[in-house]
Amino acid sequence: MRSTVAALVPQRVQQKVYRAVPAPVWELVRDVGTGATPWQRRAREARLRRLQQEAVDAVDVPVTAVTYQGERFLARPLDRFRAADVLAGNAGLVADALEAAGIRYLVIDAPVQRNRVLAVAADDRAGVRAALAAAGDRLPLYARQLHPADDRPSALVTAPRAFAEGGSAYTVFQVYAAQGRSEAVSGPDLGCHLEFWDTRAEDSPADNETGEPLSAGSWVAPRRNRWADAVPAELLTPVRRSVDGVTRPCLPTLSERHAFDVHFPIDAVYTWVDGNDPAWQRRKAAAQGAGERELNEFASNDSRFLSRDELRYSLRSLDMYAGWIRHVYLVTDQQVPEWLDTSNTRITVVDHRDLFGGRGQLPTFNSHAIESQLHHIPGLSDHYLYLNDDVFFGRPVGPEQFFAGNGLAHFFTSPAKIGLGDTGAFDRPVMSGAKNNRDLLFKTFDRAITSKFKHVPIAQRRDVLLELEERCADVFAETARHQFRDPADIAIASSLHHYYAFLTGRAVEGRLRYFYTDIAAPETAGRLRRLLRTRDRDVMCLNDHDSSGLDPELQHRMLHAFLTEYFPLPSSFEK
Repeated sequence: MRSTVAALVPQRVQQKVYRAVPAPVWELVRDVGTGATPWQRRAREARLRRLQQEAVDAVDVPVTAVTYQGERFLARPLDRFRAADVLAGNAGLVADALEAAGIRYLVIDAPVQRNRVLAVAADDRAGVRAALAAAGDRLPLYARQLHPADDRPSALVTAPRAFAEGGSAYTVFQVYAAQGRSEAVSGPDLGCHLEFWDTRAEDSPADNETGEPLSAGSWVAPRRNRWADAVPAELLTPVRRSVDGVTRPCLPTLSERHAFDVHFPIDAVYTWVDGNDPAWQRRKAAAQGAGERELNEFASNDSRFLSRDELRYSLRSLDMYAGWIRHVYLVTDQQVPEWLDTSNTRITVVDHRDLFGGRGQLPTFNSHAIESQLHHIPGLSDHYLYLNDDVFFGRPVGPEQFFAGNGLAHFFTSPAKIGLGDTGAFDRPVMSGAKNNRDLLFKTFDRAITSKFKHVPIAQRRDVLLELEERCADVFAETARHQFRDPADIAIASSLHHYYAFLTGRAVEGRLRYFYTDIAAPETAGRLRRLLRTRDRDVMCLNDHDSSGLDPELQHRMLHAFLTEYFPLPSSFEK
């Protein structure tokens, strides 16, 4: 079962139980619900050992027994993982099997970082089953029916129940895992979607399903896609196009470029600091000593600058799940992570001195000031994502989740609201920056803003920021001069950009499946265990709001255990 008891109980009921039940009892219930008790772990390990033993004489490739989203699989072990490669590999395996068997098929869609969709005639079901069973002989190849309830079990393609009568769409896939891990990194979610299209038996002058005349022999889709509800018989001659580097028979559309596809380059920009660096600490202490104003406690608290190696895992997540990113820029203050492979041509380290170029005041320890200059990075694409190192991609995402095909940026509002009062010295910096943005936008547009934004990869347009900087030169310059977060700062990249772009017709609200947790919260450990099991969020943020009162070793163990399990394989950015 993919759902747990906790998932079926309303959150308000869970909260009441949490408050009423003693901690040891609640922890036991929580561990049982997440499968984390010792006896549950031992039982899982025993089942996996049996599966591994049974596979010895059944397959001709190296495999390891794993679990993924509640199911047990034989997985192919690997030392590097990119979702784009797995998506292409699964589709290629299915297409090659169909071609080897002489079965007619069409590639319906092959979007960036998304499942490839292949169509075959429903009348060819028996031949398709035989073709895939032959491809899956001595190979751990699985199939699972695609169903709105998402509750269908997976099966080896050689099993009698694979492609059972009644199903019209399946995902066909291999499972992959890091060597020595019991949890896979991919499964049915990265499979090739294989659809069985109905064939019209007779002419239909005005087809009720599609709204167009269809002659006998036309194919009709079993579910919606981006391109067509049907392929008329006279158009069934495919167009030959390159799909993942191989020429395949494709849907006879006018162009392979859909209007909603993103075809422009997108870069990623990270800001990073190692607060443990003695040289950096000396620069920070000197700047604090020279300051004339008392700082807000959250303007320079240690947790704001603490590095727990999150950047390594955030870059792994980018490599795994957002391979369409063209180039990565890492903005630092005379620092480079010791593990970073600076010879990789896809990443450039940008020092604050080069970024500011004489603007502002260095050294700076103010993220608002740094963010005010990011659009000046030489060579940066016109559209880019800005990320902090505590933000991660949780599963394959496409560029269309952050930008529209016409270039509009997407932003993601939070339920948290901007306070109604004036900016004050005792506001937390995130609140004072939001209030200053509110006042600036009200003066400019006579419109009110109310919401903060989620901690996700932030879609940015350079033209918006250049225009803003020209229009609001004084407040940009003042923010850039503040070496620490200041009540007069504006929050440019994370907030002002979105509202200004929206009010000038260059951004709209988007949607992401999002996970956020404060690592200082007591429930975080349990939430991370659930996330490891489900892997069902597009992006996630493990925010260090203020953990100065918590045991740092405890935090490090919790985060390291989660990140190494979720992102176990090195990225191309590591030495």
